[in-house]
Amino acid sequence: MKHHPDEPVWLDRDGQPISCTGKLRVLRENEEELRQVLRDACADALLMEVGPVFLRHHMEQILADVMAESGVGEAAGKEGAE
Repeated sequence: MKHHPDEPVWLDRDGQPISCTGKLRVLRENEEELRQVLRDACADALLMEVGPVFLRHHMEQILADVMAESGVGEAAGKEGAE
């Protein structure tokens, strides 16, 4: 499958690119839904005068909490970060 330059390269636990079209479709759909929820939440928070630095920190903490609840370890969060 050819990679579109605007899309992330999703990596598996071994650091290899995921090539299954079904998995990539689900990942793209989930990312699109998450982006929309984040846009809405950010817009609401900023309208209510939440500081952007606090908002970012709080969103990062939510992500860390959700990953921990899902059993995703700290090392997994570093994959693809280079």
